[in-house]
Amino acid sequence: MRVARVLLLILLLCGGCATTRPGALASVQATSDADRAGNVYLLRGFIGVFSSGINSLTEKLNAAGVRAHVYQDDQWKALAQTIRRRYAEATAREPLVLIGHSYGADDALRIARELEKSGVVVDLLITLDPVTPPRVPKNVRRCRNYFQSNGVADRLPWLRGVPVQASTSDQVMNIDLRKDRRDLLERDTNHFNIEKNQRVHAAVLDDVLQVCLQRTQRAAH
Repeated sequence: MRVARVLLLILLLCGGCATTRPGALASVQATSDADRAGNVYLLRGFIGVFSSGINSLTEKLNAAGVRAHVYQDDQWKALAQTIRRRYAEATAREPLVLIGHSYGADDALRIARELEKSGVVVDLLITLDPVTPPRVPKNVRRCRNYFQSNGVADRLPWLRGVPVQASTSDQVMNIDLRKDRRDLLERDTNHFNIEKNQRVHAAVLDDVLQVCLQRTQRAAH
Protein backbone atom coordinates (compact mmCIF):
# COMPACT_ATOMS: atom_id res chain seq x y z
CA MET A 1 0.00 0.00 0.00
CA ARG A 2 2.85 2.40 0.84
CA VAL A 3 4.53 1.67 -2.51
CA ALA A 4 1.27 2.36 -4.34
CA ARG A 5 0.97 5.74 -2.62
CA VAL A 6 4.55 6.65 -3.52
CA LEU A 7 3.94 5.68 -7.16
CA LEU A 8 0.75 7.72 -7.21
CA LEU A 9 2.61 10.74 -5.83
CA ILE A 10 5.32 10.36 -8.47
CA LEU A 11 2.73 10.17 -11.21
CA LEU A 12 0.98 13.27 -9.91
CA LEU A 13 4.24 15.18 -9.70
CA CYS A 14 5.31 14.13 -13.17
CA GLY A 15 1.91 14.94 -14.56
CA GLY A 16 2.18 18.39 -13.06
CA CYS A 17 5.69 19.16 -14.31
CA ALA A 18 4.37 21.25 -17.20
CA THR A 19 2.45 23.45 -14.78
CA THR A 20 5.01 23.85 -12.00
CA ARG A 21 7.44 26.18 -13.71
CA PRO A 22 7.90 29.52 -11.91
CA GLY A 23 6.31 32.55 -13.52
CA ALA A 24 8.51 35.33 -14.89
CA LEU A 25 8.64 38.22 -12.42
CA ALA A 26 10.05 40.37 -15.23
CA SER A 27 6.55 40.28 -16.77
CA VAL A 28 5.11 42.38 -13.95
CA GLN A 29 4.24 45.93 -15.00
CA ALA A 30 1.70 48.62 -14.15
CA THR A 31 0.42 49.12 -17.70
CA SER A 32 -0.34 46.88 -20.65
CA ASP A 33 -0.05 46.96 -24.43
CA ALA A 34 -2.88 44.42 -24.87
CA ASP A 35 -6.29 45.25 -26.36
CA ARG A 36 -7.75 45.73 -22.89
CA ALA A 37 -6.30 47.83 -20.09
CA GLY A 38 -4.92 46.11 -17.04
CA ASN A 39 -2.86 43.16 -15.86
CA VAL A 40 -3.96 39.86 -14.32
CA TYR A 41 -1.66 37.77 -12.14
CA LEU A 42 -2.80 34.21 -11.41
CA LEU A 43 -1.49 31.81 -8.76
CA ARG A 44 -1.66 28.02 -8.80
CA GLY A 45 -2.29 25.96 -5.68
CA PHE A 46 0.18 23.89 -3.67
CA ILE A 47 3.24 23.04 -5.87
CA GLY A 48 1.06 23.61 -8.93
CA VAL A 49 0.23 19.95 -9.51
CA PHE A 50 -3.54 20.25 -9.11
CA SER A 51 -4.01 23.68 -10.69
CA SER A 52 -3.51 23.10 -14.41
CA GLY A 53 -6.82 24.84 -15.01
CA ILE A 54 -5.19 28.10 -13.95
CA ASN A 55 -2.94 27.77 -17.00
CA SER A 56 -5.87 27.35 -19.38
CA LEU A 57 -7.71 30.24 -17.70
CA THR A 58 -4.62 32.39 -18.28
CA GLU A 59 -4.68 31.44 -21.96
CA LYS A 60 -8.35 32.40 -22.22
CA LEU A 61 -7.71 35.79 -20.63
CA ASN A 62 -4.90 36.54 -23.07
CA ALA A 63 -7.08 35.41 -25.98
CA ALA A 64 -9.76 37.83 -24.78
CA GLY A 65 -7.29 40.72 -24.97
CA VAL A 66 -6.26 40.87 -21.30
CA ARG A 67 -2.57 40.65 -20.37
CA ALA A 68 -2.31 37.71 -17.94
CA HIS A 69 0.56 35.72 -16.38
CA VAL A 70 0.59 32.71 -14.07
CA TYR A 71 2.82 32.04 -11.04
CA GLN A 72 3.54 29.35 -8.45
CA ASP A 73 2.07 29.67 -4.97
CA ASP A 74 5.56 29.80 -3.41
CA GLN A 75 6.30 32.90 -5.50
CA TRP A 76 3.71 35.02 -3.76
CA LYS A 77 6.13 37.04 -1.63
CA ALA A 78 8.41 37.82 -4.58
CA LEU A 79 5.38 38.63 -6.74
CA ALA A 80 4.00 40.98 -4.08
CA GLN A 81 7.35 42.78 -3.79
CA THR A 82 7.67 43.08 -7.57
CA ILE A 83 4.15 44.44 -8.04
CA ARG A 84 4.71 46.93 -5.23
CA ARG A 85 7.98 48.09 -6.76
CA ARG A 86 6.63 48.37 -10.30
CA TYR A 87 3.59 50.34 -9.19
CA ALA A 88 5.72 52.65 -7.01
CA GLU A 89 7.89 53.42 -10.05
CA ALA A 90 4.98 53.91 -12.47
CA THR A 91 3.68 57.32 -13.53
CA ALA A 92 0.45 55.69 -14.74
CA ARG A 93 -1.35 52.51 -13.75
CA GLU A 94 -4.05 50.31 -15.20
CA PRO A 95 -6.40 47.88 -13.39
CA LEU A 96 -4.71 45.24 -11.26
CA VAL A 97 -6.39 41.82 -10.93
CA LEU A 98 -5.30 38.87 -8.76
CA ILE A 99 -6.68 35.34 -9.16
CA GLY A 100 -5.77 32.18 -7.25
CA HIS A 101 -6.85 28.59 -6.66
CA SER A 102 -6.70 26.71 -3.34
CA TYR A 103 -3.57 27.78 -1.42
CA GLY A 104 -2.89 30.06 -4.39
CA ALA A 105 -6.17 31.81 -3.53
CA ASP A 106 -4.91 32.33 0.03
CA ASP A 107 -1.68 33.68 -1.46
CA ALA A 108 -3.56 36.14 -3.67
CA LEU A 109 -5.09 37.60 -0.51
CA ARG A 110 -1.66 37.74 1.12
CA ILE A 111 -0.32 39.64 -1.87
CA ALA A 112 -3.19 42.12 -1.55
CA ARG A 113 -2.39 42.60 2.13
CA GLU A 114 1.26 43.30 1.30
CA LEU A 115 0.22 45.80 -1.37
CA GLU A 116 -2.05 47.55 1.12
CA LYS A 117 1.06 48.58 3.08
CA SER A 118 2.16 50.68 0.10
CA GLY A 119 -1.28 51.95 -0.86
CA VAL A 120 -1.49 49.86 -4.05
CA VAL A 121 -5.12 49.25 -5.03
CA VAL A 122 -6.27 45.83 -6.23
CA ASP A 123 -9.20 46.46 -8.55
CA LEU A 124 -10.43 42.85 -8.56
CA LEU A 125 -9.46 39.76 -6.58
CA ILE A 126 -10.93 36.37 -7.50
CA THR A 127 -10.49 33.31 -5.30
CA LEU A 128 -11.35 29.73 -6.28
CA ASP A 129 -11.82 27.41 -3.30
CA PRO A 130 -9.58 29.24 -0.81
CA VAL A 131 -8.40 26.99 2.03
CA THR A 132 -7.19 29.18 4.92
CA PRO A 133 -7.84 32.69 3.59
CA PRO A 134 -6.86 35.82 5.53
CA ARG A 135 -9.34 38.69 5.63
CA VAL A 136 -9.75 40.70 2.43
CA PRO A 137 -7.85 43.98 2.98
CA LYS A 138 -9.38 47.41 2.42
CA ASN A 139 -7.31 48.15 -0.70
CA VAL A 140 -9.29 45.49 -2.63
CA ARG A 141 -12.11 47.21 -4.44
CA ARG A 142 -13.99 44.06 -5.42
CA CYS A 143 -13.59 40.40 -4.42
CA ARG A 144 -15.37 37.42 -5.96
CA ASN A 145 -14.97 34.11 -4.12
CA TYR A 146 -16.12 31.03 -6.02
CA PHE A 147 -16.12 28.01 -3.73
CA GLN A 148 -17.90 24.75 -3.08
CA SER A 149 -19.02 23.90 0.44
CA ASN A 150 -18.51 20.32 1.62
CA GLY A 151 -20.33 20.16 4.95
CA VAL A 152 -18.39 18.77 7.89
CA ALA A 153 -15.31 18.28 5.70
CA ASP A 154 -14.86 22.05 5.68
CA ARG A 155 -13.70 21.88 9.29
CA LEU A 156 -10.38 20.50 8.05
CA PRO A 157 -7.85 23.14 6.85
CA TRP A 158 -7.16 21.45 3.50
CA LEU A 159 -8.97 20.15 0.40
CA ARG A 160 -11.83 22.55 0.92
CA GLY A 161 -13.33 25.84 -0.18
CA VAL A 162 -14.63 28.37 2.35
CA PRO A 163 -16.05 31.93 2.40
CA VAL A 164 -13.73 34.91 2.76
CA GLN A 165 -14.25 37.77 5.17
CA ALA A 166 -14.54 41.37 4.05
CA SER A 167 -13.03 44.47 5.62
CA THR A 168 -15.67 46.83 4.20
CA SER A 169 -19.31 46.49 3.19
CA ASP A 170 -20.17 45.60 -0.43
CA GLN A 171 -16.56 44.54 -1.02
CA VAL A 172 -16.92 40.75 -1.16
CA MET A 173 -19.29 38.37 -2.91
CA ASN A 174 -19.04 34.80 -1.63
CA ILE A 175 -20.49 32.45 -4.23
CA ASP A 176 -21.10 28.90 -3.03
CA LEU A 177 -21.59 26.79 -6.15
CA ARG A 178 -23.70 24.27 -4.22
CA LYS A 179 -26.09 26.89 -2.86
CA ASP A 180 -25.86 30.11 -4.86
CA ARG A 181 -24.81 29.15 -8.40
CA ARG A 182 -25.70 25.55 -9.13
CA ASP A 183 -25.70 26.54 -12.79
CA LEU A 184 -21.90 26.73 -12.52
CA LEU A 185 -21.54 23.16 -11.29
CA GLU A 186 -20.21 20.54 -13.65
CA ARG A 187 -20.28 16.80 -12.99
CA ASP A 188 -18.05 15.83 -10.07
CA THR A 189 -16.85 19.38 -9.42
CA ASN A 190 -14.48 19.25 -6.45
CA HIS A 191 -11.49 21.02 -4.91
CA PHE A 192 -9.06 19.46 -7.39
CA ASN A 193 -10.94 20.52 -10.53
CA ILE A 194 -12.98 23.63 -9.70
CA GLU A 195 -10.28 25.71 -11.42
CA LYS A 196 -10.76 23.59 -14.56
CA ASN A 197 -14.55 24.05 -14.56
CA GLN A 198 -15.45 25.68 -17.88
CA ARG A 199 -18.54 27.37 -16.44
CA VAL A 200 -16.49 28.90 -13.65
CA HIS A 201 -13.97 30.01 -16.26
CA ALA A 202 -16.75 31.83 -18.13
CA ALA A 203 -17.91 33.57 -14.94
CA VAL A 204 -14.37 34.61 -14.02
CA LEU A 205 -13.71 35.87 -17.54
CA ASP A 206 -16.86 37.98 -17.36
CA ASP A 207 -15.75 39.41 -13.98
CA VAL A 208 -12.35 40.36 -15.38
CA LEU A 209 -13.71 41.93 -18.57
CA GLN A 210 -15.89 44.23 -16.47
CA VAL A 211 -12.72 45.64 -14.90
CA CYS A 212 -10.23 45.38 -17.76
CA LEU A 213 -12.08 47.45 -20.33
CA GLN A 214 -11.39 47.95 -24.00
CA ARG A 215 -9.27 51.06 -24.37
CA THR A 216 -12.04 52.94 -26.14
CA GLN A 217 -14.41 52.11 -23.27
CA ARG A 218 -11.81 53.17 -20.72
CA ALA A 219 -11.32 56.52 -22.48
CA ALA A 220 -15.08 57.09 -22.36
CA HIS A 221 -15.06 56.60 -18.60
